Parts: sequence; C-alpha cells; structure tokens
Amino acid sequence: MSTSLHLDAETLGVVGGRGKRQAVSVAAFQAALTLDTSQAGWWRGGQFDFMLMGLRSNGNLETVTDTVQLPSNLWAPNFLRLYQLSYRQQFGPGFLQGGIMDVNNTFDTTEVAGHLHNASFGIAPTLTSNADIATFPNPGLGLMGGLDLGKGWSAQAGVWQGDPPGMTGALHRGALWIAEADRSWGGDEHVQGTLKLGAWHLQQNEDAYGADSGGLYAVNEWRWKKASRHEWAAFLQGGWSPAASNPVRGYIGAGVRIQGLNAARPADVLTIGMAQARLQALPSETVIEAVYSLQLAPHFYVQPDIQHIQNPGGESGHQWVAGLRVHVEH
Repeated sequence: MSTSLHLDAETLGVVGGRGKRQAVSVAAFQAALTLDTSQAGWWRGGQFDFMLMGLRSNGNLETVTDTVQLPSNLWAPNFLRLYQLSYRQQFGPGFLQGGIMDVNNTFDTTEVAGHLHNASFGIAPTLTSNADIATFPNPGLGLMGGLDLGKGWSAQAGVWQGDPPGMTGALHRGALWIAEADRSWGGDEHVQGTLKLGAWHLQQNEDAYGADSGGLYAVNEWRWKKASRHEWAAFLQGGWSPAASNPVRGYIGAGVRIQGLNAARPADVLTIGMAQARLQALPSETVIEAVYSLQLAPHFYVQPDIQHIQNPGGESGHQWVAGLRVHVEH
C-alpha cells in the first residue's frame, strides 16, 4: 500500500489590459491511496486507487478574466469529493479499469506541459469547452481498457458517463466514447519521443443536455539531454471539433521545457508555452505563458507564472495575468 499527499496554494490576477483588477486565490489538497494486490499477497495484476480531493477558492476566475482558456488549471468552485475510486486488472499485455475516474488521467495527456498553469495545456479546450466530460473538477463513472501492441505501439479506449456531476441515473445521461493510439520511440537513447492520436464522441440521451459532439486530438512530445546536462523537452498538441454548435472549433499548443539551467539548482524547471483556441465566429484567443518552478526544499516548490492573452474570450484586446503557486507533495 502506498499513499501520497499534495497541497497547492495559488494567487493570481489580471495585472494589465482587459479584465477586472481582482486577485483570485485557490487552496487545494489531494490525498491518495494505492493498493497493489500482488504486493499484498492476494492475486497478481490488481490495483485499487482511492483519492479524496478538496478545493476552496476566493473569487471567480472565469468572470475576472473572461477567457476561454482559463489561466489556472487549479481553479474551480469550492468542493470536497471522492475524486477517484477505481480498480485496475492487468492481463498480460492488456488491462481493464473501471470506477470513478478522470478522463484526463489517461487520455489527451501532455506530460511535458505539466508545469504550465493555463488549463488548455492540460486537456484540449475542444474537449472541455464543447463537451461536458468527466475531468477536473468533476470525475465520473467510467470503464476503459488498453493493450500493449509491441514495438512501441499501444492503444486504449473507454466510455464515461455524460453529465459527470450527477451520479444518480448516470448511465441514462449520455456517454463519452474515447479512443487513443500511442507510439513511443527512443528508449534509453538521448532522444525520446511519443505520439498520441485520439478521437472522441459525446452522445447525449436528452436534448436538455445539449447536442452530440465529437472530435480528434493529437499530442507529440520529445525529450533529449545535452552534454551540458541540461534536460530539454518539447511538445506540440492540437484538437479539432468542427460542429456548428461548438464554441471552440480548433486548438493548437506548443512549448519547451528546460531543466538544469542553473547548475546549483538542478531540479528547477523553466517552461514556455503558446496556445490558441479557434472560436466559432470570433477572433482566436491566444495565450503565451512562462513559468519557472523552483525547488526550495525537498517536496516543496514555488512557481511564479506570467501569461499574455490576446483576444480574451474572443473580444479584441489583450490582458496580462500574473500568479504565484506553492506546491507541497509527500
């Protein structure tokens, strides 16, 4: 049995251009437990996952910034909930997993962009803005499976409930179907890469929940290490969801991550990213972000962040958003 605890606190706000001059603060925690049935001496290949998550925010970041690509992937209305309760069983090269889960734990993930704060770098807004899916802050009931195809290829697919905040009658509220094929190369060599190609379809059972939707996404990541011991990484991601009812028709994001710029602080990380959401009948919203993660002590990190947003919410103009996040993990 293993446990983990993550604590985050963040303050951010608009410091220039469009938007309200009002600070928004967030405090959140995650407490997780994993039970490996093999190590417990029960049966092989089984794993139980449990996570409790709570969040308290001061201020409404959506109304302060009026952006499609929210400047914080941590902000949400206040909640305390069971965030994950799932079981995973390995069958040779394949697995099955079911329970209460977050789609983005497995699908459309971009690890290289993990330090960036803007929510669009975590999961494409062609998914989150066009479909009510089981991801932060509302996980949902889901069932998924995957298979290692060999030679760096793997595939996974799953189905999650629609309208994830409602658990009562969850199976009658529509469903999100999603599938992804992955290709990795490089192994232990100096250059490594991953390509992910995915497709999704949201089926609504009632018109009251909105129209059906669907789309495609792609993620490409590279990692390499220089002789100077700098660890470099880069990513390119995109999404496409062209239905006339969708507010976000397309998305593209890219960025670089550098670790080891300061030899005296080898764990510090600089990440720079750019993201653009192509909006329906409105100018595209473009974000440029830079974040520096400083490890001040074991398990303790401070992350100053600055973002420039062009055409926030599709309205002409720009805004600057600055923030500071503190992260503690154990």
